[in-house]
Amino acid sequence: MHDTFLYKWGWERLILMMAKALDADLASGFFSEGSFDLRKEWFTGKMISVSSEIFKKWFRHLKLKWAFLFNTKFLSEYDTIIFSWDSISSVRNCRKNSKKIYYCHTPPRYIYDLHHLYLQKVPFFIKPAFKLFCYVFKKSYERDVTKMDLILTNSINTQKRIKKFLWIDSIVLYPPVNLKEFKYISTWDYYLSFARLSDAKRVDSIVLAFKQMPEKKLVVIYGENDPQKQKIFSLAKWSENISFVTLPWNVGFTDYVGNCIATIYIPIDEDFGMSPVESMAAWKPVLWVDDWWLKETIIDAKTWYLIEKEAKIEDIIDAVNKLTTEKCLEMKADCIERANDFSLNKFEKMLKEIVK
Repeated sequence: MHDTFLYKWGWERLILMMAKALDADLASGFFSEGSFDLRKEWFTGKMISVSSEIFKKWFRHLKLKWAFLFNTKFLSEYDTIIFSWDSISSVRNCRKNSKKIYYCHTPPRYIYDLHHLYLQKVPFFIKPAFKLFCYVFKKSYERDVTKMDLILTNSINTQKRIKKFLWIDSIVLYPPVNLKEFKYISTWDYYLSFARLSDAKRVDSIVLAFKQMPEKKLVVIYGENDPQKQKIFSLAKWSENISFVTLPWNVGFTDYVGNCIATIYIPIDEDFGMSPVESMAAWKPVLWVDDWWLKETIIDAKTWYLIEKEAKIEDIIDAVNKLTTEKCLEMKADCIERANDFSLNKFEKMLKEIVK
């Protein structure tokens, strides 16, 4: 049970992998054309939509909350339900004796650790309503979480966050990478960014850095629904060394990863990012920031090049200049060795054991 298949992000990919591994049905608020085509991803289970497609963020949140509360009576037919993101409201429609598992990507950040940042973005006259909204949703969320039999999460970083805000223990189940899909192909003359175009991923900083390095090429893979798309397109205008690629149905994605020099991924306080693991699976090192879950995933100085967490433009430029083709080729063996720890086989085995 996932909230929406709206984008081609790591969350949707993870839930799809879980459903396929367990031969499960898959329910969601809706399945958008902007997300993965599940049938083309070899998903054969039942697909259940509990609402209609909607893009307006806060209205979508409210509409889906209603749908999860009142349009999920079918959950009483299932013995085991795994919940993801805001879909946990539908736990109230499960049988008491069913097994209820919550895969917590993070406690809602607009309610907890980043509440003050969200509040700053809200117009002054709407702030009281926003505070009331957050209070009601916080109470509802915490009540729903207590109904779960087990909490899974994606990293030690998020595990600590769950303990801090919810006082609940959880089990870390790292998201996997299908190592059969990613492989080293060659080393062409470009660096690659395939994070979604949003504020938290700081792709705009990467673009600004490469504007100052016209001799270096950057390829940016993006989704049609990415929120910061137009802003970043404008930043890169007239820069012939920066190109943007969108990949319908993700066709050709692994080729771009397998042929780059290195990948660049500099998010803010990431819970868990699959992009760096996918990069390492293709024997490609990662330019990253000195931030939380990074330390759980990579081998010190062997699979990445680290910059300060502020990710200043000059730091990105310096790192790219040091991540030469020759340097990256030296890191190949360590990358694939570390990626093996996040293999799909290990993930599926642990998931099935947990559910059993």
